[in-house]
Amino acid sequence: MQSGTIASNGIELFYESRGPENGEPVVFVMGLSAQMVFWPDVLLDELAEQGYRVIRFDNRDVGKSTRIRKRFKQGPMGAIVRSMLRMKVESAYTLHDMVADTVGLLDGLGIDKAHLVGASMGGMISQLTAATHPDRVLSLTSIMSSTNSPLLPPPKPAALKTLVAPRVKIETEEQFIEFGLAMMAKLGGTLPQGTEELTEMYRQSWARGINPRGIRNQFMAIMATGNFTRQLKQVRCPTTVIHGGADPLIRPAGGRASARAIRGAHLSIIPGMGHDFPPSVIDRIATLIVENVQRAQGQGEAVVA
Repeated sequence: MQSGTIASNGIELFYESRGPENGEPVVFVMGLSAQMVFWPDVLLDELAEQGYRVIRFDNRDVGKSTRIRKRFKQGPMGAIVRSMLRMKVESAYTLHDMVADTVGLLDGLGIDKAHLVGASMGGMISQLTAATHPDRVLSLTSIMSSTNSPLLPPPKPAALKTLVAPRVKIETEEQFIEFGLAMMAKLGGTLPQGTEELTEMYRQSWARGINPRGIRNQFMAIMATGNFTRQLKQVRCPTTVIHGGADPLIRPAGGRASARAIRGAHLSIIPGMGHDFPPSVIDRIATLIVENVQRAQGQGEAVVA
């Protein structure tokens, strides 16, 4: 396993790589407010053991990557309303900047083309990367994500509130873990979430450093980017869309919308899965990712500079 910092798009991104360096690269892009440690190790290890070079990284504003500090001009709820009305949302950056971050990471690691796997906001980033940089993406797996259309069914209020309106003073690791487990309980579906696994993820996140301001920055970036359904018509790589049938945050309609927008996309709705990675579905998700990667392997080989 290797880790380090890569200069990308004017910032620095912390990454970790496992598996053989000459294996086809599979890059995992995490979602809103979540550090790279929220990718389950068992999922990453399963792909690495099959010979893939598995890479995960902290997006800007989380973990050990660069934190962006700009004054807020609008609040989250105001941004939601403005987005629904198709009005401009002020933000420190957009998802297109995070696409450039991801491409810059590939450049810094000497990777010409890679398979992308994104969750939630990371799924949006991965979709947009495949649409705007088709020469860099071998395959796309989008998990619990959407087209960001304001016409999609809204999140359940309790799920949305966990991300945009928490008013909790957190001063210790145990308080952070307690808060995180309570939040995930509201984001989960009907499948057991794996309390031990989640506790360890929050423990690692606390140790690596939390950035509450970054949560708002990333949320505003999503709102400022707006609907990108039309851009997804440009995706040409093999695509699999995975979504939880009980997701209260990005409803299943979001995954269906992405699958409709991307030509030839495969859609898999997992019953009982919420906006999380229940241990009982990890093997299925790994299988779906590998099957999609294998579809791309029939179209050409990954090139590592």
